[in-house]
Amino acid sequence: MKNTIRITLILGLLIFTFRPSSAMGQFFFLQNENVGKPVKDFTLKTVGGKTLSLSQFRKGQKAIIFFWATWCPHCRRELGGLNKNKETIARKGIQIVLVDVGEEAEDVRHYLQSNNIAMDVFLDKDSSVSESYGIVGVPTFYFVDQEGVVRDVQHTLPENYEEIVSAPLK
Repeated sequence: MKNTIRITLILGLLIFTFRPSSAMGQFFFLQNENVGKPVKDFTLKTVGGKTLSLSQFRKGQKAIIFFWATWCPHCRRELGGLNKNKETIARKGIQIVLVDVGEEAEDVRHYLQSNNIAMDVFLDKDSSVSESYGIVGVPTFYFVDQEGVVRDVQHTLPENYEEIVSAPLK
């Protein structure tokens, strides 16, 4: 009897401890719920001090929206790649939209200056925009087509980003 109770408790604890979290669905099993829907517009201050909406910034172009933070090592790597390839991406008619999640303007400004990144950044200081987009971790990329429809959500910048924002919806 004691062994049965002990085994049941151990199995219960193991199942509870190692069960997949609901957030894992976004990463591994399910497509993000925003894919195929119009991108949510937002208005935020930028590190440059302007107040802009996503639609004003995007100007009807395809876009890569990159949610990131200065403290995140994976974000730093991805941002470095975006910065290195920003002219190539712009020539393809794709707007890069950087959204810093939860940090103060001065911290972001210092990071950009220290790393020679000459791009404006939207400041989602209270994380309200990232929450509305369902961001569960950074880095996160939203790929938006010319019509303003979210085509895909990924956590690294794939080589075929141009195909993602240009291919017909499935």
